Amino acid sequence: MTDIAFHWLFNQRALGLRPLNTAQPTFSTIHASELADPTEFTAPGAIILTLGLAFEQHPDGFERYCAALASANVAGIGFGTGLTFATVPPQLLAAATRHHLTLFEVPRATAFIAIMGAVTAEQTRLDNNAQFALHRQQERLNQAAHGGIEALTAQASQELKAAVALASNSGAAVARRDFRGIDATPAAVEAAAQTGRSAGARATTTRDGQRLATITSVFPAPGQRRFALAVSRAEKFDSYARALIRHLAGLAGLLLQHPDAAAQTLLGALTLSTQLTSPQDPLQHTALKAAWNTVASRGEVTALAVAADSPARLSRCLIQLSQAATRTGVAYFALPLAQDSAALIALPPTATISPTQLFGRLAPHLRISILPATAYTELTQPRLNALLTHARSLPQGAAESYDASAPSWLASPHVHAALSTRRAATTDILRAHDATHGTELLRTLRTYLVAGANLATAAAELGLHRHTIRARIDKIQTLCHADLTNPITRAELLLLSVEPDAAG
Repeated sequence: MTDIAFHWLFNQRALGLRPLNTAQPTFSTIHASELADPTEFTAPGAIILTLGLAFEQHPDGFERYCAALASANVAGIGFGTGLTFATVPPQLLAAATRHHLTLFEVPRATAFIAIMGAVTAEQTRLDNNAQFALHRQQERLNQAAHGGIEALTAQASQELKAAVALASNSGAAVARRDFRGIDATPAAVEAAAQTGRSAGARATTTRDGQRLATITSVFPAPGQRRFALAVSRAEKFDSYARALIRHLAGLAGLLLQHPDAAAQTLLGALTLSTQLTSPQDPLQHTALKAAWNTVASRGEVTALAVAADSPARLSRCLIQLSQAATRTGVAYFALPLAQDSAALIALPPTATISPTQLFGRLAPHLRISILPATAYTELTQPRLNALLTHARSLPQGAAESYDASAPSWLASPHVHAALSTRRAATTDILRAHDATHGTELLRTLRTYLVAGANLATAAAELGLHRHTIRARIDKIQTLCHADLTNPITRAELLLLSVEPDAAG
């Protein structure tokens, strides 16, 4: 559970709490107990709510009571007055102060259950916020991993506000990023040198007296090499920071165990990009053919146009694909498409791997158009546009074979010119607004239209309340000067939102 500041609790005016001693800044949980020694049934960081029933006849026992709570790392005491004691006993105030326990008075009118309910609601809110923040941090690490181990280390240091280092058992630092004078390299080198160790956490004191918390993770690599990740900072790591470090270790292990992965990723992206932009260049024909032979069988590949709902989701999708390829030994090429939250992926035509095997838990969030066993020379920009249009017209989680029966007029350059003009006045405005304000209006519009303008279906797919979808639709109509109750307008915007720009 996320810790809560005492000042938040005291600021809940409806509870009428009166702080008497604020020795501790935060607490982790709260419960009521009338035991003379509740330490067996409490947890570190707790608040104990009590009426003092056990001390009604001998208030001097509060000294022993507070000493026991302090030894159990209890954070504070909420003392109810107006029943057993008319006011907070001076013996309790003196003992709480002496043992560094926060103490506050709970008036007769405030029920203990009301305090516990308020704390539970606040902890739920804080935990939801922390979970959302963790998800965003993981997405940023996923994106940084595409830039290699140095970029991943730098981003991790920024997210964790900690020093991050990777070292091998040879004693060499692979990557490091110091933080406020803290260097995690010695801890990484030490962990990598210790055989039989996989992970650990410890607190240390530096020569200048600074206390550091350090978490290490060790993973083997091909041959006799071992790598270790170390993360150090002055503050303790909470459960969310530890979860992010585990995610970081997984990404680092993937990059370090497969040193050729970056080269293969680059080769795939360059091959697909060249195929789409200049497939007939005779100077590139031999090199292209040689590159394609690493994936194609008799000149054929299976092409997938994968549409995600955000660039971050696409980044995670490509990492999952890399892991699946490593696990199954299947070669592939992938080309992320700028501004499209989509990618073109080429697999051997003999590969019989399902989308779930390729993308894991992300598969239900993707739309996939499949072009089976086609000559790689047929992968042109118009064909890619058609695949993307088909993918975006599918419901979320669908993976279907490409239907080539689309109207031929969609390939006309005059149609593309007209669509580009309309995009500038509609979907391009939404894309710019999303980039500036961090909103998801274009994604909402596309989901709403593909769902047949059904608010409930769109809300379920996006994981939002219908009122939120309705508010976004109102905003879209205002920005685009469009009436989405008009079926013709909806049809036009559906075409604009799923048909990729001819410019790529």
